[in-house]
Amino acid sequence: MEQLLRQADAIADDIVTMEMTDVAGAYDRLQERCHQSRRHVVLGRLMRYAAILALPLLLSTMVLAYLHFTSSQADIRFAEVKALDGTVVRFELPDSSVVWLNAGSQLRYPISFDGDKREVALQGEGYFEVKANREHPFYVHTPSGMSVYVYGTHFNVQAYDDSECIETSLEEGRLNVILPNKGQQLTLRPGEYVSYNKLTCQAMKSTTDVEVKTAWRKGELIFRNATLDEVFKALSRRFNVDISYRNHTNRDDRYRATFHDETLPQILDYLSKSTVLTWKYEPYHSSSTANKGQRKVLIDLY
Repeated sequence: MEQLLRQADAIADDIVTMEMTDVAGAYDRLQERCHQSRRHVVLGRLMRYAAILALPLLLSTMVLAYLHFTSSQADIRFAEVKALDGTVVRFELPDSSVVWLNAGSQLRYPISFDGDKREVALQGEGYFEVKANREHPFYVHTPSGMSVYVYGTHFNVQAYDDSECIETSLEEGRLNVILPNKGQQLTLRPGEYVSYNKLTCQAMKSTTDVEVKTAWRKGELIFRNATLDEVFKALSRRFNVDISYRNHTNRDDRYRATFHDETLPQILDYLSKSTVLTWKYEPYHSSSTANKGQRKVLIDLY
């Protein structure tokens, strides 16, 4: 215990925010390895080379939670990195692969890749630059059951809980998609993407502009044929606000726009020129938004 306290003191000055998290549903496959054992949660070693990229006009924070699972067969430790709403996080995995997490995302991974596979669990959106290793494929698992695996390449995965579809797009190299239904596999080439509908269990493969799909890494918002629902969800994560709207007129219309360093009011004013809407900030009530510390934006569509 004294040794753990000394380790905790040593990293206390370096960590921005640390909290223990319940990851019971985050990664079923790895969790099964430890199901029959007692679980101990302890502070792990602070991950090296972690960097926080602030989106324009916003401050970034990063939450690191370290989990220590002990089983009768193996001693496995996991790290979990979160990008809070309003932030983008860049960090390095134990194999020197680099990951960017978009706002409202988290990644769970073993502190050391000791097995035949390099496996991580993603909730939200992440961009991966995977270090090549033909003998140890790299797997990204999502809560829906869809997974992707590569040997060394650059790709993007979007798997937010509140999104109807899961998408993965390939920038370079080769990528394999494992669909939840009967383990069907699809192979992607650079410039291709797969969209998997969680409701219909159908997958669609097509070509795409990967620069558009990954523009969030540079703090940009690019919408191509996006619905208002998709636009408002992206704005909520980007600016850490709770956006709700009354009426549903024009909600199925499609929008095309590119934003760089504009503020939320500027973006909403721009949208009001192409669709009839009014918006306002509601008075802040800490009791109603205490879970995220968000301001609420109310939008009326006409």
